[in-house]
Amino acid sequence: MNDVIKFLEENSLVYLATKGLDGEAKVRPILYYFEENDVPYFCTANTKSMFKELDADPKFEMTTATPEFQWIRIKGEVEFIDDVELKQKVIDSNEIVKSLYSTGDNPVFELFTIHGDATIADFSGNPAKHYKI
Repeated sequence: MNDVIKFLEENSLVYLATKGLDGEAKVRPILYYFEENDVPYFCTANTKSMFKELDADPKFEMTTATPEFQWIRIKGEVEFIDDVELKQKVIDSNEIVKSLYSTGDNPVFELFTIHGDATIADFSGNPAKHYKI
């Protein structure tokens, strides 16, 4: 799991895919913020289509890559977390998020984590590494 967290810390802009409410695939960039007790955290707003899609169907896939062509792919389900202290930690870590939501108790602000499987791979020919999240 430490390899997954390290990869996300070094490559915090990830691309999250969901099943849209129209049944079509949707992909958008989001940020990884931090981990606590080996749990990675991300955020959104409950007014956004991404939240509505994940609320209706929590399955997702996400990916990001390094400039050296190493990548991670994570597949699983999201879990929304209603913890004001953790939400405040995200808000305090990012000025854009702070300007949008101000405080962790903002009713629009949503925090989530992920559960599933991660794969880290590259073009070296070496076998991919697999992890449980």
